[in-house]
Formats: sequence, C-alpha cells, structure tokens
Amino acid sequence: MAGFKTDLFKASVLAVMTAILLGAATYVLSARIEMAPRPVATVDAYTKKGGYGPGIVSSFYLYNENVSIFATVKDATNKPIAHTTVAFEIHGPPSSNITLPTQTSTTNSSGVAVANITAPNLIGQPKTVLGIWTAVAITEVSGTQIVDSLAFEVKAPPTPFVDVYTDRGGKGTNMPSQAYNLNNTVYLYAEASNGTDPVVKWPVFFAVYAPGKSAINQTLTFVQTSNSNESGIAISNFRIPQVPEISVGTWQVIVTVGIYSQVFIDALTFQCLPL
Repeated sequence: MAGFKTDLFKASVLAVMTAILLGAATYVLSARIEMAPRPVATVDAYTKKGGYGPGIVSSFYLYNENVSIFATVKDATNKPIAHTTVAFEIHGPPSSNITLPTQTSTTNSSGVAVANITAPNLIGQPKTVLGIWTAVAITEVSGTQIVDSLAFEVKAPPTPFVDVYTDRGGKGTNMPSQAYNLNNTVYLYAEASNGTDPVVKWPVFFAVYAPGKSAINQTLTFVQTSNSNESGIAISNFRIPQVPEISVGTWQVIVTVGIYSQVFIDALTFQCLPL
C-alpha cells in the first residue's frame, strides 16, 4: 500500500510539472506569434501576360512587342493604396548588360502603377535582347520599403513567310503542284503571314514563266499583283495557252511579298502535259 501511495504521488507531481511546462510552451508560442510583425503593405509586379504573386514569372514576349509592367500596392488589410510612388528597375538578360533608366509611377485609385518598356527591338539586335528580363517594383509605406520582382522572357518572333500553291497542290516551301494540260485554267493562291497572323489586304506579286519560247524568241510570262484577303491569301489565275511548242513542259511560279521591310519569296513548279 505504501508503494502504491508513493507511485501515485510521483504521478501527480509529474502531471503537475507536465502541465506547467505545456503552459509555458503555449505562452512562449503565443508570445512569438503576437510578436511577429504584420506586413504594413504589399506590392505585386506583373504584366498583361501574368506574373501575379510574389516573385512569379510572366509569360514570354516577342522581340517586337511592347511590354508594360504593373505594380499593385495594398495595405495590411488588403486595400489598395493610392497616390504612392513606385520605382521600377528593369534589367535585360545577364549577357546583354542592359539596364534601363529607373522609371517612377504613382498608383491610381486601384493602387496600380505602370511602367512601359520601349519595344526591345528598338534597344538592340535580337541576339542582344533575347533571354530572361527582370523587373523590380519598389515602394515605401510607413517608412518600410516593400519590394517585388518579376521575370519574363523575350523570344524571337516567328519568321514571316509567303506560300504559293495551286488548286492542285503545292503547299509548303518550293513544293511542286500536280500537272495540268493544255488550255487548263491554273488557280494560284499565295498565303502571306507575319509569322503569327495573316497579312491582310497586302499586295502580292505573281510571276509565271512558261517552259518554251515563242516564235519571236521570248519566254511567255504572266504577271499580276493581287491583294491578300482577310485570311492573308492573294488569288490569281491564268489559262495555259493551247500551243504545245511553248506550253508543254515545266512551268514555274514565283511569288514575292514585302513584310516588315523585307522581301519574302516562294516558288512552285508544275508540268503541262500534252493532250
């Protein structure tokens, strides 16, 4: 019985000590939580293509696109802060050594400030500006500096092109069409694109060369300029002369179009068969 009382006493003391220690730990944890400072404000840098949230990456931009950097400033209760100054520091890819002059902008009633980057293609050659750009938005609220960073990639734009084909095939660069016969009408289509979108209502030049030569020793040539439609396709047609001496054999079609001050060319061939 004495041993039982002793064990009971020890258990009681252990329980009391455990309770005291747990209470102390809870107090310390509570004190630490209460002592943790709440942020006085937040700033979030992003673009029209994304990057919302601290340090989140935006989607890419092309070499010839303009880029706008936005920064939303909010207080500790998540309400927008208007009329506060945001500084934007923008750097090109590490290999470019490009650092743009710091831009400052004042937040509007929605707490948003904006910085615009001159189109990267005006800064340098593509090989210079292609890569990962970084932007840092910096503001100060109640004497505390608030910062957010953003990264986005600048990529080379798709290459413009023109593709000529007939009603019997030839799609693709320098691809041949199926054959025609004497006196057939050949319908030509030239698809012009800037690499991403159709080039609409734009002049396209068609030049067609027959295989043979006429009696006056001149190559028969058909030439026409046609404007592209809403799908970026210019259309032309001609009839193959019913003269075997100048029509039977390999015909060549060459199409040219000027896009972004450059000339793009595509060609196709087709055979004209005798009847």
